[in-house]
Formats: sequence, C-alpha cells, structure tokens
Amino acid sequence: MTIDINIVNGRLFLSNEFKEGGISIENDRIIKIGKKPNLPNASKVIDAQGALVLPGLIDIHVHMRDLEQKYKETMETGTRSAISGGVTTVLDMPNNKPETNSVRRLEAKRDIIRGKAAANIGFYSLLPNKINDIKNLAIAGVFGYKIYPASPIYPGKDDEKLLKNLQSISETNLPLIIHPDIGNAEELEMNYFESNMPKVDAFIKAHNQLDEGKALEHFIKINKELNIPLHCAHVTAKETIEQLEKNKDNKQLTGEICPHHLFLTEQDLRKYGSEAKCLPPLRTNSDQDALWQALREGLINIISTDHAPHSYSEKHCEFEEAASGLHGLETLLPLMLTSALKGMISFEKLIPKMTETPAIFANIPTRGVLKENNYADIIIVKKEKTKIIAENFESKAKWTPLDGFETSFTPWYVLVNGKIAKEDHDVLSKTRNGQLLERKSEVALEEED
Repeated sequence: MTIDINIVNGRLFLSNEFKEGGISIENDRIIKIGKKPNLPNASKVIDAQGALVLPGLIDIHVHMRDLEQKYKETMETGTRSAISGGVTTVLDMPNNKPETNSVRRLEAKRDIIRGKAAANIGFYSLLPNKINDIKNLAIAGVFGYKIYPASPIYPGKDDEKLLKNLQSISETNLPLIIHPDIGNAEELEMNYFESNMPKVDAFIKAHNQLDEGKALEHFIKINKELNIPLHCAHVTAKETIEQLEKNKDNKQLTGEICPHHLFLTEQDLRKYGSEAKCLPPLRTNSDQDALWQALREGLINIISTDHAPHSYSEKHCEFEEAASGLHGLETLLPLMLTSALKGMISFEKLIPKMTETPAIFANIPTRGVLKENNYADIIIVKKEKTKIIAENFESKAKWTPLDGFETSFTPWYVLVNGKIAKEDHDVLSKTRNGQLLERKSEVALEEED
C-alpha cells in the first residue's frame, strides 16, 4: 500500500511534549504517527529536517470582511493570509456590511467562499433581531453569538430583553462572545474627541481598563442563573483578569488574549498613532505584564488575533477618523513562538492555547491535535531568524506597527485537510483545501403544526 504523504524527521508536538517521529497522511486524515521505519510507503515524503511539527493553528476571532467591504479583505485573501501564517482554521466574526444576523445572511457568506477557502472557516452570528432566529442559526451551524457595546440590548440598555436572548441561547449550548466595554463607549469617545483632550488620551479614556472589567462583571451577573458558555474577547486589562480570577471555578467562562496586546503598549499607540489604533486600545506595561502572567498560569487559555484588516486610507489618516483594528493572521505564529524561545512562556504551555484549546472551545475535536484519525491540518515550523515584512502579507492589509519586528520562527510547510497549501514559504496559488465548518447544534427542528 502506498499512501499520499509522509512527514519524516520531525519534532512532533504530541501530548504536550516534543517527540521525534513522523506522520502518515491518506486523503484528509492522519493515519499513523511513529518512527520513520514504521510508516507505510508514501507517494510524497516531506523531510522536516528536525523542524517543529505542530497542529495547524486555530484562530477563533477573525474579521474576514468581504460582502460590501471587499476592498478591506475577502474571505479568499483572508484564508490565504491564514495559511501564510500557519493558521489552518478560522472563525469569522459577524459585524460585516451587511451584518450576519440571520440564516439567510449566513448562507450568503457561505456561498461566497464555498469551494474557494484556503483554510477551514466557520461563522458566528450577531444576536439576531428576532429571538426565534437564535435557534434557527444554531441549527444552521453557527459557532456562537457576538454582542458589541453598540447593541441596543447591551447591559444597562435593556437587561430584560438581553436576558430573554440569553435564555434562548442557553437552549443551544452555544457561547456568547462579548466585546467588553461599556454601552455608551462610542458616545463618550465622540465627546472626548470634541474636547481639547489629546486624541490618543481621549480614545484611551473612552475605552478604559476599569470599564472593560465592569463589562465582563455585568455579563457574569446577568448570566449567573443561566450559566451559558460566556467568552470574553480580547482581554487587555488587569481589571478584566481579576474578574476571570474571581470566577475561575466557572467552567463556562473563558477568555482570549491577542498578540498585539502582548507586544505593544500605550507608548506604541502614541508612537504609531492611527496605524496602532485598535479596540480595546493598547494598554499599559502593567496590564501587559498581567496578560503574560494570565497565560503562564492558565487563567486564560486561548490566543486569538482579532485579525481586522482595513484599507490604507482608513488607517493612515487623522487619528479620530481612523478605523480600529490590526492585521494579525501572519504575525501570530512568529511572534508567539519567538516569545517562548525568549522564555516569556514555555512552548508546552503556549502551543495548546493556539491549537487544542481553541478546538475544544469551537467543538471541533478532530482538529487542533496531532492524533491518528484526526484531520491532517499540520504545520512544519522552521527555526530561522527573519523579520515581519508587511508588504509581503497575503492579506490585503499590508501594514502593521509590528513591521520590522525580528522573529525566530516561520511556517515552512502548511497542510490543510491532508493537502499541501504552503510549501517552502510560498502559499500555493491554487490552494482551495479549506472546509466550510458547521458546529453541531443541540437544538432540533420543531415540527410545524
């Protein structure tokens, strides 16, 4: 028997440690893990030459744009960007134009990328306008529901209606992903910008650390009796971490940290201005230290990018007019693995936060771990000194305040569902190996009378 692909002479990340060995792949699955002499013959052999062999990274927080924002990013360029960075699965946020808040709009997004995705892709929904659509979206396979401070049912605006939505979500067992800020943050931002306060100071004050922590606290209180899965996006502040610590026994409560908050601070926001503008804002050195500690101690076990591409003109303009958001998919792996090499966190603690734990959160157990019968989403990572070069991004957003950062690792080979998508540093021009993912729902269709 001759199978499709063997990866040999690698340092495989298995059961939270590195082991020398190889992987056999047939069709879209891993069929054997072992030493080279024990692997079956293969049509193609990839010699890892001692490089790290990891599960493909899983990013549960990206913004793929498309629809009326193709000029920012499309799902095709976005999934190619993911592959370039070693990310083989992404979950796309719903704040598109038009926004994703119904089964019809969900299917419209799927139609755009069906058969064209370089990486696996799944979708979230906003809280829909009709409560009944919560169950319909769950049946359709969304991965959860996102709520932003601008929502008319954000805490303090209409808690009664929010509670009804949460009660409906509780019947699906899907997570609610919250953007932690106060409900009038946008109004405060406008008022501060119109004052004589320096623009960066106004932005930071409108979206401050204390309010971030309070926002999470409000959701925890509202959710106390329902105990739905509650996920706090892009944690940045000590106050938010304190809420997670205070409620660490709640297994339904999770959080994530983004690399730009681990590597950039308020000083960088002042230095780079609109190019470094993001929400939540970049924080203090003290907040950053708390984020690293939360990762090391396991208080937060997911790292995501909040990949938020914008056009050049939207980022290189007056600060108050600039769009918030940074490129992230192609900087995640080199930044984080370099941090492990420097001793900021161990490789053994870091890698699951970008692979296995996001897979558990998304309920896609056959991805995120190198294991026989799992999907062959695999990356081979070479240790070599390089720099982040924004103009080389696969994404349409070819700028970042991290441009020029020196890193020590780069994705060398990337396999998606058993097919090579990136080889010798280059994303293959015709890679279309990603699957459209649907989360299995616990909600059954109700029979009509």
